[in-house]
This record gives sequence, C-alpha cells and structure tokens, in this order.
Amino acid sequence: MLFADHARALRAFLGAATVAAILALSGAGPAYGQTNAARMPAKFAGAFVNWGPDGREKTLQVWEKWLNQKPSSVLGVDFYAQSTWEDYSKLSWVPGIWKKLNPARNVVWSMPLTVKGTPLADVAEGLHDAAFEAAARAIAEAHPKAIIRLGWEMNLVDSPWFAKGQEADYIAAFRRVVGIFRRHSDGFKYDWCPGWGLQELPADLAYPGDDVVDYIGLDVYDYKHEGSAQERWDTHYLKAPFGLQWHRDFAARHGKLMSYPEWGVGQFGDNPFFVQQMRDWFVQNQDKIAYAAYFDVDGLWPTQIDNNQFPQSQKLFRKLFKR
Repeated sequence: MLFADHARALRAFLGAATVAAILALSGAGPAYGQTNAARMPAKFAGAFVNWGPDGREKTLQVWEKWLNQKPSSVLGVDFYAQSTWEDYSKLSWVPGIWKKLNPARNVVWSMPLTVKGTPLADVAEGLHDAAFEAAARAIAEAHPKAIIRLGWEMNLVDSPWFAKGQEADYIAAFRRVVGIFRRHSDGFKYDWCPGWGLQELPADLAYPGDDVVDYIGLDVYDYKHEGSAQERWDTHYLKAPFGLQWHRDFAARHGKLMSYPEWGVGQFGDNPFFVQQMRDWFVQNQDKIAYAAYFDVDGLWPTQIDNNQFPQSQKLFRKLFKR
C-alpha cells in the first residue's frame, strides 16, 4: 500500500478457471484449516504493524509473541519518508528508534523513489542524491543488513513514481539510488516489488536489472471480485496477468527469490480461505521465497488481523503462522 492513502486502482481480469485445472497446475494443498507441515518458519511471519505508543518494534514484539515466534526472529516492515524531500533528512531518527528498542531486529524499509511533483528523470540525473544519502546513512547505522524495498508498486497510477510512459527514467532512478545505498552498506538487499495484477502498467517493463535486484516482490490483497472464494483465488490470484504464477515464473527466470512484503485480507471481508491459500502458496514455494509480511494496519480498508475484526481469519492465521 502507498503511504497513508493506501489507494488501489483495480481492473477486471480473466474469466473463471476450473478448480481441476488449477489443482493440476499447482498441486492440491492441505484441506481447509490443516497445516500438513511443520510450524511456520519466522520468514513468513513478518508484519507491518501500528506505531503504537512506543514505536513499531514494541507492537511487533506483541505480534511475535502472539505467533509464538522466537524473539527478534520475524522481519519488521516500515516506510521511510513520505511527502517531501525534507522528510528524507527529518525522519532519519525513525530507524534509530527501531535500533534503540531492539538492535537485533532486521527491517524491510520501503523507500520512496521520488516525491509527488518531482519527475523520475530528476532523480535519475542526481538532483536529489543528498536526500537519498541521508536516508541511506540513517538506515545503515540502524540496520546495515536491511532489505530496501525501493520504488515499490511502480505499476499503480496513484504512485508518485508511477512508471508508465517513463519506464527508462524509473529504471535509471532505481539504479542510481541503489548505487547510493551500496556506498553506505554492502549488507543491504534490494527488493523490486510491483503491486499485484496488470494494474495500469505491465510491471516487467520497469524491471531495473538483475545486478540491482536481490528479491522480486509482489503485494497481494484479498480484493472484491465476483464468484466464490475458490473461483476468485483461481482466477484473480493464481492465473491473473502479473499474479502469483507470473511472479514465480518471472523470479525464476531472473534467478531471484520471491518476496511478499504486503499481503492481507480485508476488502472482501472475513475470508479464512484466502489466508489458507496464501499460506499454502508460501509452503509450496518456501525454498523460492525470501520472506513474507502481513499488513497488520488498517488503511483505506481494514486489514488488521489480530484485533478480532475478522475472527475466522484471525483464528486460522494464528493456527497456520505460529511456530
């Protein structure tokens, strides 16, 4: 999701697919509510959580205990800066709060590639290097092995770095900023992460290159669509253009691990079936996935899953994702 607005522009996709065809392609998962495997590893139990009274780290510790995961074992997710270039310097204290509260925690930092009103070409030409230097320095001091999710959801029209019509500038800007971050830590990993589906731009047109990408991400939410939960999963998530099967195949072609920095129920309502299917997808592809993080914060629509607003999904989530 994009900052505080969390806006989404959706498009219709393919016609309904049969369950039999999907099972033939991907293999049948365990029955609903069954794990059919060892406890979920910590790499799939990360989250973006509310700030709370003391910082996201404290909230994430509660999340970690809720899932019986080992202390400091799950990834935190946060968003750096927001709406102005001054934020890149003014908010340099935020990574320090994470470190102060728990120096053992690693974090996925979602890093804006520009701000509204500044073309990507300006970033590509180096006109805002100082802002990225400040951000890279602050993150490196707190989390020298952080995952930098740079210029995420570039295929969504409401993104300030929406890449349609300026794909070359997006790629050049991405590559330049990675170069800046590498000067501050050689332990950073870089995550290129489209929003799920075709959206307003075929995401692969903005792929910045294997030499500046470590993980290929995808943000996946349970949106409203016609059809049963099974039909919606088959049609709009597995087989949709730029959906889960595309993601797996694209990452494999580039020799990269997949990631899921944002996923969640909510827009469609309480849907434990979606939770089960996402968990099954993670398990089926676990050796090909670097990490996954649940979006446990309410945005334009509610997605928080540990506060009883989606009781069926909450119960199943905890069963499936605890250690």
